[in-house]
Amino acid sequence: MERQEVTEAAARAALAAVAGRATGSVGLAARHLESGQTLTWNAGDQFGTASMIKVAIFAAVLRRAKVGQFSLDDEATVRAQDQAGGSGVLAELRAGLRCTVSDLCTLMIVVSDNTATNMLISLCGGTRAVNDDFEALGFGGFRLNRPVSIPPPPLARAAGEHPEAVVSPAPSGPLATVTLTDFCELMARLHAGTVVDAEASGRMIDVMRYQQHQALFPRAWLAVAAPMNPPGPDAPALAHKTGYVGGTRTDAGLLFLPDGGGTVAYAAAADGLADRTMTALSEGEEIIGRLGAIVLARWWPGPGPVPVRDGWLPPA
Repeated sequence: MERQEVTEAAARAALAAVAGRATGSVGLAARHLESGQTLTWNAGDQFGTASMIKVAIFAAVLRRAKVGQFSLDDEATVRAQDQAGGSGVLAELRAGLRCTVSDLCTLMIVVSDNTATNMLISLCGGTRAVNDDFEALGFGGFRLNRPVSIPPPPLARAAGEHPEAVVSPAPSGPLATVTLTDFCELMARLHAGTVVDAEASGRMIDVMRYQQHQALFPRAWLAVAAPMNPPGPDAPALAHKTGYVGGTRTDAGLLFLPDGGGTVAYAAAADGLADRTMTALSEGEEIIGRLGAIVLARWWPGPGPVPVRDGWLPPA
């Protein structure tokens, strides 16, 4: 069975339909790297990133490791002041645990560990230093506003272990802001091997292949290739990083198509949504899933139909 052709016009009409139903802002920047074809929606607008910014923080860490500020094999100790709630595991454990810098990078990406993120921001020299790294890497439009400020859970807290400043309410406003055009460019440069250098870019892509949250961009796909496997005839492969916080969902990565179909760099966001729940049925999760279905359909090489669940494909 031959695939159903999804034209650029049909894909844009589908994007318009998704955005028209949303209670907030929807954006997408996608580029088929071999052909140069693009699919965009509000790509030049500023969006809150949630945890998607952790890809850029990873790049900042690798940049500083390359210039010798520290080694990825160095040990770092979890401090109470670094611990942050939300996603991850290190905030559930007692302070004093030792990890390598490389371990922290892996935790920051594969389980979106917020404590690991804060430790890496501190290791780089703080928020301002990380923003300087973004500038040096060619992404001066990225803006990290602060470390992750979600109060840690009390599970491993000893008396006096967390100062009052840590457990006070988190500040308002996004963790970081970017344009999706710029973030898609970061993904494209990773694929080209030019973020820090080829070794660092390859390391980042390898870790992103193991990112565990699959409820956003690939939400409607029928299969995703295992991290160690190439894309198959019914299972595209993906290296990506998600972000989720109340009212915001984001996802950026590299979509690897089978049968010589090439690679798509993308960044997607739904921001300022009325639905602030954190469940798998939230508005933001569906929006990003529909964007993922549209992008996959736009460049699916066939043969055979696009491997997306019924009802998620754009009209022909």
